[in-house]
Amino acid sequence: MSENYDHPTIAWYITPHGFGHAVRSLEVIHRFMSRVPEVRLTIVSDLPDFLIEQHLGMLPSVRRKRLDIGMVQKDSLRFDLDATRTTLEKLRRSHDRLVDEEKRFLLELGADVMVSDIAFIPFYAADRAGIPGIGMGNFTWDWIYASYRDTDERWDPLIEWCRGGYRLCDLLLRLPMHGDCSSCPRITDVPLVARKPSRTRRESRAILGCEKNRKAYLISFSELHLDESALRRLERMDNALFLFKRPLRFDFANGRSIDGLELSYVDVVGAMDAVITKPGYGIVSDCLATGTPMIYTDRGPFPEYDILVREMKRHLNTVYLSSEDFCRGAWESTVEQIEGMPPRTVSMRLDGADVCVGLILDCLAGREDVKAGTVGSRDGAGRRHAGMEPDLESPVVVPVEDSIDLHTYRPADIRDLLDDYLEAAREKGFEQVRIIHGKGTGALRAMVQSILRRHPLVLSFREADGPGGGWGATLATLRPAERNGC
Repeated sequence: MSENYDHPTIAWYITPHGFGHAVRSLEVIHRFMSRVPEVRLTIVSDLPDFLIEQHLGMLPSVRRKRLDIGMVQKDSLRFDLDATRTTLEKLRRSHDRLVDEEKRFLLELGADVMVSDIAFIPFYAADRAGIPGIGMGNFTWDWIYASYRDTDERWDPLIEWCRGGYRLCDLLLRLPMHGDCSSCPRITDVPLVARKPSRTRRESRAILGCEKNRKAYLISFSELHLDESALRRLERMDNALFLFKRPLRFDFANGRSIDGLELSYVDVVGAMDAVITKPGYGIVSDCLATGTPMIYTDRGPFPEYDILVREMKRHLNTVYLSSEDFCRGAWESTVEQIEGMPPRTVSMRLDGADVCVGLILDCLAGREDVKAGTVGSRDGAGRRHAGMEPDLESPVVVPVEDSIDLHTYRPADIRDLLDDYLEAAREKGFEQVRIIHGKGTGALRAMVQSILRRHPLVLSFREADGPGGGWGATLATLRPAERNGC
Protein backbone atom coordinates (compact mmCIF):
# COMPACT_ATOMS: atom_id res chain seq x y z
CA MET A 1 0.00 0.00 0.00
CA SER A 2 1.35 3.40 -0.94
CA GLU A 3 2.77 5.52 1.87
CA ASN A 4 3.03 8.74 -0.16
CA TYR A 5 -0.46 10.18 -0.25
CA ASP A 6 0.65 12.93 -2.63
CA HIS A 7 0.87 10.05 -5.14
CA PRO A 8 -2.26 8.07 -4.25
CA THR A 9 -3.34 4.78 -5.77
CA ILE A 10 -7.08 4.42 -6.41
CA ALA A 11 -9.22 1.55 -7.70
CA TRP A 12 -12.42 3.02 -9.17
CA TYR A 13 -15.30 0.62 -9.88
CA ILE A 14 -18.02 1.82 -12.27
CA THR A 15 -21.24 -0.06 -12.95
CA PRO A 16 -22.00 -0.45 -16.66
CA HIS A 17 -25.74 -0.02 -16.00
CA GLY A 18 -26.44 2.80 -18.44
CA PHE A 19 -23.97 5.56 -19.17
CA GLY A 20 -25.11 7.91 -16.39
CA HIS A 21 -22.92 6.23 -13.74
CA ALA A 22 -19.97 6.31 -16.11
CA VAL A 23 -20.41 9.95 -17.09
CA ARG A 24 -20.49 11.24 -13.52
CA SER A 25 -17.67 9.00 -12.31
CA LEU A 26 -15.49 9.93 -15.27
CA GLU A 27 -16.15 13.61 -14.57
CA VAL A 28 -14.92 13.19 -10.99
CA ILE A 29 -11.95 11.14 -12.21
CA HIS A 30 -11.10 13.86 -14.72
CA ARG A 31 -11.16 16.52 -11.99
CA PHE A 32 -9.11 14.30 -9.69
CA MET A 33 -6.45 13.68 -12.34
CA SER A 34 -6.30 17.41 -13.07
CA ARG A 35 -5.87 18.24 -9.40
CA VAL A 36 -3.51 15.34 -8.56
CA PRO A 37 -1.64 14.47 -11.78
CA GLU A 38 0.49 11.92 -9.92
CA VAL A 39 -2.49 9.72 -9.05
CA ARG A 40 -2.25 6.05 -10.04
CA LEU A 41 -5.84 5.24 -10.96
CA THR A 42 -7.28 2.02 -12.32
CA ILE A 43 -10.86 1.87 -13.59
CA VAL A 44 -12.59 -1.47 -13.03
CA SER A 45 -15.51 -1.87 -15.42
CA ASP A 46 -16.50 -3.20 -18.84
CA LEU A 47 -17.41 0.23 -20.17
CA PRO A 48 -16.49 0.79 -23.84
CA ASP A 49 -13.11 2.41 -24.43
CA PHE A 50 -14.59 5.20 -26.56
CA LEU A 51 -16.70 6.43 -23.63
CA ILE A 52 -13.71 6.57 -21.29
CA GLU A 53 -11.44 8.26 -23.84
CA GLN A 54 -14.17 10.73 -24.78
CA HIS A 55 -14.38 12.01 -21.21
CA LEU A 56 -10.76 11.76 -20.08
CA GLY A 57 -8.99 12.55 -23.35
CA MET A 58 -6.92 9.39 -22.87
CA LEU A 59 -7.32 5.75 -21.86
CA PRO A 60 -6.02 5.15 -18.33
CA SER A 61 -5.38 1.77 -16.77
CA VAL A 62 -8.60 -0.22 -17.19
CA ARG A 63 -9.28 -3.66 -15.70
CA ARG A 64 -12.04 -5.32 -17.65
CA LYS A 65 -14.40 -6.80 -15.11
CA ARG A 66 -18.09 -6.52 -14.29
CA LEU A 67 -19.06 -6.90 -10.64
CA ASP A 68 -22.74 -6.07 -10.71
CA ILE A 69 -25.74 -6.84 -12.84
CA GLY A 70 -27.73 -3.65 -12.60
CA MET A 71 -30.81 -4.43 -14.67
CA VAL A 72 -31.00 -6.76 -17.65
CA GLN A 73 -32.80 -5.02 -20.52
CA LYS A 74 -35.27 -6.62 -22.91
CA ASP A 75 -34.83 -3.62 -25.17
CA SER A 76 -34.08 0.08 -24.85
CA LEU A 77 -37.28 0.76 -22.86
CA ARG A 78 -38.06 -2.45 -20.96
CA PHE A 79 -36.37 -4.45 -18.19
CA ASP A 80 -36.28 -8.24 -17.88
CA LEU A 81 -36.84 -8.79 -14.16
CA ASP A 82 -36.60 -12.59 -14.32
CA ALA A 83 -33.30 -12.45 -16.18
CA THR A 84 -32.01 -9.81 -13.75
CA ARG A 85 -32.85 -11.96 -10.74
CA THR A 86 -31.46 -15.22 -12.11
CA THR A 87 -28.25 -13.54 -13.26
CA LEU A 88 -27.86 -11.95 -9.84
CA GLU A 89 -28.43 -15.34 -8.17
CA LYS A 90 -25.66 -16.82 -10.31
CA LEU A 91 -23.32 -13.99 -9.30
CA ARG A 92 -24.17 -14.54 -5.63
CA ARG A 93 -23.11 -18.19 -5.85
CA SER A 94 -19.64 -16.91 -6.78
CA HIS A 95 -19.47 -14.42 -3.92
CA ASP A 96 -16.45 -15.84 -2.07
CA ARG A 97 -14.39 -16.28 -5.23
CA LEU A 98 -15.22 -12.81 -6.52
CA VAL A 99 -14.47 -11.09 -3.22
CA ASP A 100 -11.16 -12.94 -2.82
CA GLU A 101 -10.17 -12.03 -6.37
CA GLU A 102 -10.91 -8.36 -5.77
CA LYS A 103 -9.12 -8.39 -2.41
CA ARG A 104 -5.98 -9.76 -4.11
CA PHE A 105 -6.29 -7.19 -6.88
CA LEU A 106 -6.58 -4.30 -4.42
CA LEU A 107 -3.59 -5.50 -2.40
CA GLU A 108 -1.43 -6.14 -5.47
CA LEU A 109 -2.37 -2.75 -6.87
CA GLY A 110 -1.39 -1.15 -3.56
CA ALA A 111 -4.68 0.73 -3.48
CA ASP A 112 -4.98 3.46 -0.86
CA VAL A 113 -8.74 3.72 -1.37
CA MET A 114 -11.51 2.01 -3.34
CA VAL A 115 -14.30 4.05 -4.94
CA SER A 116 -17.45 2.42 -6.30
CA ASP A 117 -20.35 3.85 -8.32
CA ILE A 118 -22.24 1.94 -7.06
CA ALA A 119 -21.49 -1.80 -7.22
CA PHE A 120 -21.71 -3.44 -3.79
CA ILE A 121 -19.26 -6.37 -4.14
CA PRO A 122 -16.20 -4.07 -4.11
CA PHE A 123 -17.11 -2.99 -0.55
CA TYR A 124 -16.79 -6.60 0.62
CA ALA A 125 -13.36 -6.75 -1.03
CA ALA A 126 -12.15 -3.39 0.32
CA ASP A 127 -13.20 -4.45 3.82
CA ARG A 128 -11.20 -7.68 3.57
CA ALA A 129 -8.23 -5.80 2.12
CA GLY A 130 -8.31 -3.30 4.98
CA ILE A 131 -8.66 -0.17 2.86
CA PRO A 132 -11.37 2.52 2.90
CA GLY A 133 -14.33 1.97 0.60
CA ILE A 134 -16.06 5.09 -0.71
CA GLY A 135 -19.35 4.98 -2.58
CA MET A 136 -20.68 7.57 -4.98
CA GLY A 137 -24.23 7.53 -6.26
CA ASN A 138 -27.85 8.51 -5.89
CA PHE A 139 -29.17 5.06 -5.00
CA THR A 140 -28.08 1.63 -3.84
CA TRP A 141 -29.12 -1.55 -5.61
CA ASP A 142 -30.87 -3.02 -2.57
CA TRP A 143 -33.33 -0.10 -2.74
CA ILE A 144 -33.94 -0.74 -6.44
CA TYR A 145 -34.44 -4.49 -6.03
CA ALA A 146 -36.64 -4.06 -2.94
CA SER A 147 -39.36 -2.59 -5.16
CA TYR A 148 -39.75 -6.02 -6.82
CA ARG A 149 -39.95 -8.17 -3.67
CA ASP A 150 -43.71 -7.69 -3.15
CA THR A 151 -44.45 -9.85 -6.17
CA ASP A 152 -41.51 -12.24 -5.84
CA GLU A 153 -39.98 -13.21 -2.48
CA ARG A 154 -36.97 -14.74 -4.24
CA TRP A 155 -35.53 -11.21 -4.28
CA ASP A 156 -35.19 -11.21 -0.45
CA PRO A 157 -31.80 -12.97 -0.06
CA LEU A 158 -30.39 -10.97 -2.96
CA ILE A 159 -31.46 -7.70 -1.34
CA GLU A 160 -29.80 -8.73 1.93
CA TRP A 161 -26.65 -9.65 0.02
CA CYS A 162 -26.53 -6.18 -1.52
CA ARG A 163 -27.12 -4.54 1.86
CA GLY A 164 -24.30 -6.52 3.41
CA GLY A 165 -21.89 -4.89 0.97
CA TYR A 166 -23.24 -1.37 1.41
CA ARG A 167 -23.01 -1.68 5.21
CA LEU A 168 -19.24 -1.91 4.73
CA CYS A 169 -19.17 1.40 2.83
CA ASP A 170 -17.06 3.81 4.91
CA LEU A 171 -18.49 6.91 3.24
CA LEU A 172 -21.21 7.41 0.64
CA LEU A 173 -20.99 10.58 -1.42
CA ARG A 174 -24.72 10.90 -2.03
CA LEU A 175 -25.71 12.81 -5.12
CA PRO A 176 -28.88 14.88 -5.56
CA MET A 177 -32.05 13.21 -6.89
CA HIS A 178 -31.37 10.28 -4.60
CA GLY A 179 -33.42 7.37 -3.38
CA ASP A 180 -33.09 5.51 -0.08
CA CYS A 181 -29.38 4.98 0.62
CA SER A 182 -29.81 4.08 4.30
CA SER A 183 -27.92 0.79 3.94
CA CYS A 184 -24.74 2.88 3.94
CA PRO A 185 -23.89 3.78 7.55
CA ARG A 186 -22.22 7.11 6.76
CA ILE A 187 -23.54 9.53 4.16
CA THR A 188 -22.38 12.94 2.99
CA ASP A 189 -24.57 14.85 0.54
CA VAL A 190 -22.73 16.51 -2.35
CA PRO A 191 -23.92 18.87 -5.11
CA LEU A 192 -24.76 17.70 -8.61
CA VAL A 193 -21.87 16.25 -10.59
CA ALA A 194 -22.39 17.87 -13.96
CA ARG A 195 -20.36 18.60 -17.04
CA LYS A 196 -20.31 22.14 -18.35
CA PRO A 197 -20.24 23.18 -22.01
CA SER A 198 -16.93 24.50 -23.31
CA ARG A 199 -18.58 26.31 -26.24
CA THR A 200 -21.43 28.75 -26.57
CA ARG A 201 -24.74 27.57 -27.97
CA ARG A 202 -24.13 29.55 -31.17
CA GLU A 203 -20.68 28.02 -31.66
CA SER A 204 -21.97 24.51 -31.12
CA ARG A 205 -24.91 24.93 -33.50
CA ALA A 206 -22.55 26.25 -36.16
CA ILE A 207 -20.35 23.16 -35.85
CA LEU A 208 -23.43 20.93 -35.92
CA GLY A 209 -24.67 22.64 -39.09
CA CYS A 210 -27.99 23.66 -37.54
CA GLU A 211 -29.76 26.19 -39.72
CA LYS A 212 -30.79 29.35 -37.89
CA ASN A 213 -34.55 28.83 -38.25
CA ARG A 214 -34.55 25.06 -37.84
CA LYS A 215 -35.20 23.31 -34.55
CA ALA A 216 -32.68 20.72 -33.39
CA TYR A 217 -33.36 17.75 -31.11
CA LEU A 218 -30.92 15.24 -29.65
CA ILE A 219 -32.06 11.60 -29.46
CA SER A 220 -30.24 10.43 -26.35
CA PHE A 221 -30.22 6.67 -25.72
CA SER A 222 -27.50 4.09 -25.27
CA GLU A 223 -29.59 1.67 -27.34
CA LEU A 224 -32.64 2.29 -29.51
CA HIS A 225 -34.40 0.72 -32.47
CA LEU A 226 -36.92 2.67 -34.56
CA ASP A 227 -38.54 0.82 -37.45
CA GLU A 228 -38.88 2.13 -41.00
CA SER A 229 -42.40 3.48 -40.51
CA ALA A 230 -41.27 5.50 -37.48
CA LEU A 231 -38.30 6.95 -39.36
CA ARG A 232 -40.46 7.91 -42.34
CA ARG A 233 -42.85 9.68 -39.98
CA LEU A 234 -39.97 11.66 -38.46
CA GLU A 235 -38.92 12.67 -41.98
CA ARG A 236 -42.24 14.44 -42.40
CA MET A 237 -41.19 16.84 -39.60
CA ASP A 238 -39.01 18.64 -42.12
CA ASN A 239 -38.46 21.72 -39.94
CA ALA A 240 -36.80 19.56 -37.29
CA LEU A 241 -33.29 18.15 -37.28
CA PHE A 242 -32.72 15.00 -35.19
CA LEU A 243 -29.19 14.35 -33.98
CA PHE A 244 -27.76 11.15 -32.51
CA LYS A 245 -24.45 9.61 -31.48
CA ARG A 246 -23.02 6.12 -31.47
CA PRO A 247 -23.93 3.48 -30.66
CA LEU A 248 -27.17 4.74 -32.27
CA ARG A 249 -27.40 4.35 -36.04
CA PHE A 250 -30.31 5.68 -38.12
CA ASP A 251 -30.89 6.47 -41.79
CA PHE A 252 -33.52 9.14 -42.45
CA ALA A 253 -33.45 12.46 -44.26
CA ASN A 254 -33.51 14.83 -41.28
CA GLY A 255 -31.41 12.61 -39.04
CA ARG A 256 -27.71 13.37 -38.54
CA SER A 257 -24.89 11.62 -36.67
CA ILE A 258 -22.67 13.86 -34.56
CA ASP A 259 -19.81 11.36 -34.39
CA GLY A 260 -16.44 12.83 -35.25
CA LEU A 261 -17.36 16.44 -34.52
CA GLU A 262 -15.17 18.51 -32.19
CA LEU A 263 -17.89 18.82 -29.59
CA SER A 264 -18.41 17.28 -26.19
CA TYR A 265 -21.75 15.64 -25.52
CA VAL A 266 -22.75 18.39 -23.11
CA ASP A 267 -21.85 20.99 -25.78
CA VAL A 268 -24.40 19.28 -28.01
CA VAL A 269 -27.01 19.08 -25.24
CA GLY A 270 -26.59 22.79 -24.56
CA ALA A 271 -27.17 23.63 -28.23
CA MET A 272 -30.45 21.73 -28.53
CA ASP A 273 -34.01 22.98 -28.50
CA ALA A 274 -34.80 19.82 -26.53
CA VAL A 275 -33.44 16.37 -25.75
CA ILE A 276 -35.59 13.32 -26.49
CA THR A 277 -34.76 10.55 -24.04
CA LYS A 278 -35.80 8.28 -21.21
CA PRO A 279 -34.86 9.82 -17.84
CA GLY A 280 -31.43 8.66 -16.69
CA TYR A 281 -29.10 10.36 -14.26
CA GLY A 282 -26.48 11.38 -16.82
CA ILE A 283 -28.73 13.03 -19.37
CA VAL A 284 -30.88 14.69 -16.69
CA SER A 285 -27.71 16.16 -15.16
CA ASP A 286 -26.55 17.45 -18.56
CA CYS A 287 -29.93 19.09 -19.17
CA LEU A 288 -29.93 20.65 -15.70
CA ALA A 289 -26.43 22.00 -16.31
CA THR A 290 -27.47 23.59 -19.61
CA GLY A 291 -31.15 24.37 -18.98
CA THR A 292 -32.14 22.27 -22.00
CA PRO A 293 -35.82 21.16 -22.20
CA MET A 294 -36.61 17.44 -22.14
CA ILE A 295 -39.10 15.30 -24.03
CA TYR A 296 -39.17 12.06 -22.08
CA THR A 297 -40.73 8.63 -22.39
CA ASP A 298 -41.17 5.60 -20.14
CA ARG A 299 -38.36 3.59 -18.65
CA GLY A 300 -40.05 0.56 -17.14
CA PRO A 301 -40.48 -0.26 -13.43
CA PHE A 302 -37.46 1.51 -11.93
CA PRO A 303 -37.77 3.49 -8.66
CA GLU A 304 -35.29 6.18 -9.73
CA TYR A 305 -37.59 7.21 -12.60
CA ASP A 306 -40.16 9.05 -10.48
CA ILE A 307 -37.46 10.95 -8.59
CA LEU A 308 -35.75 12.09 -11.78
CA VAL A 309 -39.05 13.14 -13.39
CA ARG A 310 -40.00 15.14 -10.30
CA GLU A 311 -36.71 17.08 -10.40
CA MET A 312 -36.92 17.55 -14.17
CA LYS A 313 -40.35 19.12 -13.83
CA ARG A 314 -39.16 21.27 -10.97
CA HIS A 315 -36.30 22.86 -12.93
CA LEU A 316 -36.89 22.35 -16.68
CA ASN A 317 -39.49 22.54 -19.41
CA THR A 318 -40.62 18.94 -19.91
CA VAL A 319 -43.20 17.08 -21.99
CA TYR A 320 -44.10 13.41 -21.59
CA LEU A 321 -44.21 11.19 -24.71
CA SER A 322 -45.86 7.79 -24.28
CA SER A 323 -43.77 4.77 -25.21
CA GLU A 324 -46.35 3.83 -27.84
CA ASP A 325 -46.14 7.21 -29.58
CA PHE A 326 -42.39 7.24 -29.13
CA CYS A 327 -41.92 3.91 -30.91
CA ARG A 328 -44.31 4.97 -33.71
CA GLY A 329 -42.35 8.18 -34.33
CA ALA A 330 -45.43 10.21 -33.38
CA TRP A 331 -43.43 13.05 -31.86
CA GLU A 332 -45.11 16.04 -33.55
CA SER A 333 -47.45 17.14 -30.75
CA THR A 334 -44.83 16.91 -28.01
CA VAL A 335 -42.36 18.92 -30.10
CA GLU A 336 -45.04 21.58 -30.61
CA GLN A 337 -45.73 21.67 -26.87
CA ILE A 338 -42.09 22.08 -25.91
CA GLU A 339 -41.61 24.83 -28.51
CA GLY A 340 -44.51 26.79 -27.04
CA MET A 341 -43.14 26.91 -23.49
CA PRO A 342 -41.43 30.07 -22.18
CA PRO A 343 -37.72 29.67 -21.31
CA ARG A 344 -36.76 28.73 -17.76
CA THR A 345 -33.54 29.39 -15.85
CA VAL A 346 -31.98 26.62 -13.75
CA SER A 347 -30.32 27.71 -10.52
CA MET A 348 -28.46 24.98 -8.66
CA ARG A 349 -24.93 24.06 -7.62
CA LEU A 350 -23.00 22.11 -10.24
CA ASP A 351 -19.65 21.69 -8.46
CA GLY A 352 -20.25 18.18 -7.14
CA ALA A 353 -17.18 16.79 -8.93
CA ASP A 354 -14.84 19.18 -7.12
CA VAL A 355 -16.56 18.50 -3.80
CA CYS A 356 -16.19 14.73 -4.31
CA VAL A 357 -12.49 15.12 -5.13
CA GLY A 358 -11.98 17.12 -1.94
CA LEU A 359 -13.73 14.50 0.21
CA ILE A 360 -11.73 11.64 -1.33
CA LEU A 361 -8.53 13.59 -0.69
CA ASP A 362 -9.64 14.13 2.91
CA CYS A 363 -10.06 10.38 3.22
CA LEU A 364 -6.61 9.77 1.77
CA ALA A 365 -5.03 12.37 4.03
CA GLY A 366 -6.69 10.89 7.09
CA ARG A 367 -6.33 7.23 6.04
CA GLU A 368 -9.77 6.65 7.50
CA ASP A 369 -10.16 3.51 9.61
CA VAL A 370 -6.84 2.06 8.39
CA LYS A 371 -4.11 4.54 9.35
CA ALA A 372 -5.89 7.00 11.62
CA GLY A 373 -8.49 4.61 13.04
CA THR A 374 -11.27 7.12 12.40
CA VAL A 375 -13.93 4.52 11.62
CA GLY A 376 -12.62 1.66 13.76
CA SER A 377 -9.33 -0.19 13.36
CA ARG A 378 -8.89 -3.48 11.55
CA ASP A 379 -6.59 -6.42 11.89
CA GLY A 380 -4.21 -7.72 9.22
CA ALA A 381 -6.99 -9.67 7.54
CA GLY A 382 -9.02 -6.49 7.09
CA ARG A 383 -11.75 -7.32 9.62
CA ARG A 384 -13.28 -4.58 11.74
CA HIS A 385 -12.70 -4.63 15.47
CA ALA A 386 -14.35 -2.55 18.16
CA GLY A 387 -12.44 -1.38 21.18
CA MET A 388 -9.00 -1.21 19.55
CA GLU A 389 -7.03 1.91 20.39
CA PRO A 390 -6.51 4.14 17.34
CA ASP A 391 -2.92 5.02 16.60
CA LEU A 392 -3.15 8.81 16.41
CA GLU A 393 -0.19 11.16 16.64
CA SER A 394 -2.52 14.06 17.52
CA PRO A 395 -5.57 12.68 19.33
CA VAL A 396 -8.81 14.62 19.21
CA VAL A 397 -9.85 16.00 22.59
CA VAL A 398 -13.64 15.91 22.98
CA PRO A 399 -15.17 18.57 25.28
CA VAL A 400 -17.71 17.05 27.63
CA GLU A 401 -20.38 19.76 27.63
CA ASP A 402 -24.01 19.74 26.56
CA SER A 403 -23.04 21.02 23.11
CA ILE A 404 -20.23 20.47 20.63
CA ASP A 405 -19.21 22.62 17.66
CA LEU A 406 -17.92 20.53 14.74
CA HIS A 407 -16.58 23.41 12.67
CA THR A 408 -13.00 22.98 13.90
CA TYR A 409 -12.79 19.25 13.14
CA ARG A 410 -11.91 17.44 9.93
CA PRO A 411 -14.73 15.56 8.18
CA ALA A 412 -12.62 12.40 8.44
CA ASP A 413 -12.77 12.65 12.26
CA ILE A 414 -16.49 13.31 12.71
CA ARG A 415 -17.76 9.77 13.13
CA ASP A 416 -15.34 8.72 15.88
CA LEU A 417 -15.54 12.18 17.42
CA LEU A 418 -19.30 11.84 17.85
CA ASP A 419 -18.95 8.28 19.17
CA ASP A 420 -16.61 9.48 21.91
CA TYR A 421 -18.56 12.65 22.65
CA LEU A 422 -21.97 10.94 22.92
CA GLU A 423 -20.61 8.27 25.23
CA ALA A 424 -18.93 10.86 27.44
CA ALA A 425 -22.01 13.11 27.45
CA ARG A 426 -24.25 10.24 28.49
CA GLU A 427 -21.86 9.21 31.26
CA LYS A 428 -21.90 12.79 32.53
CA GLY A 429 -25.69 12.61 32.76
CA PHE A 430 -26.78 14.82 29.88
CA GLU A 431 -30.22 13.86 28.58
CA GLN A 432 -29.97 16.04 25.48
CA VAL A 433 -27.00 17.50 23.60
CA ARG A 434 -26.71 20.11 20.85
CA ILE A 435 -24.45 19.30 17.89
CA ILE A 436 -23.49 22.40 15.93
CA HIS A 437 -22.70 21.57 12.30
CA GLY A 438 -23.59 24.85 10.61
CA LYS A 439 -25.78 25.37 7.56
CA GLY A 440 -23.47 25.71 4.56
CA THR A 441 -24.28 23.16 1.83
CA GLY A 442 -26.00 20.83 4.31
CA ALA A 443 -23.39 18.09 3.79
CA LEU A 444 -22.12 18.09 7.39
CA ARG A 445 -25.68 18.19 8.75
CA ALA A 446 -26.56 15.15 6.63
CA MET A 447 -23.47 13.31 7.84
CA VAL A 448 -24.25 14.06 11.48
CA GLN A 449 -27.89 13.03 11.22
CA SER A 450 -26.96 9.85 9.35
CA ILE A 451 -24.67 8.90 12.26
CA LEU A 452 -27.31 9.79 14.89
CA ARG A 453 -29.99 7.82 13.06
CA ARG A 454 -28.12 4.55 13.69
CA HIS A 455 -26.30 5.36 16.92
CA PRO A 456 -27.15 3.01 19.81
CA LEU A 457 -26.91 5.81 22.41
CA VAL A 458 -29.40 8.09 20.64
CA LEU A 459 -33.13 7.80 21.32
CA SER A 460 -34.16 10.55 18.87
CA PHE A 461 -32.96 13.73 17.26
CA ARG A 462 -34.39 16.83 15.65
CA GLU A 463 -33.23 20.12 14.22
CA ALA A 464 -32.78 22.84 16.81
CA ASP A 465 -35.27 25.66 17.06
CA GLY A 466 -34.31 29.19 15.99
CA PRO A 467 -32.58 30.32 19.21
CA GLY A 468 -30.75 26.99 19.36
CA GLY A 469 -29.21 27.37 15.94
CA GLY A 470 -32.07 26.43 13.61
CA TRP A 471 -31.09 23.84 11.03
CA GLY A 472 -27.47 24.76 11.70
CA ALA A 473 -27.63 22.53 14.80
CA THR A 474 -29.20 19.20 15.73
CA LEU A 475 -30.56 18.24 19.17
CA ALA A 476 -30.02 14.60 20.14
CA THR A 477 -31.85 12.91 23.02
CA LEU A 478 -29.66 10.27 24.68
CA ARG A 479 -30.52 6.97 26.30
CA PRO A 480 -29.91 7.13 30.07
CA ALA A 481 -26.66 5.61 31.29
CA GLU A 482 -26.92 2.28 33.07
CA ARG A 483 -26.21 2.59 36.77
CA ASN A 484 -24.82 -0.17 39.00
CA GLY A 485 -26.10 -0.47 42.55
CA CYS A 486 -28.80 -1.90 44.83
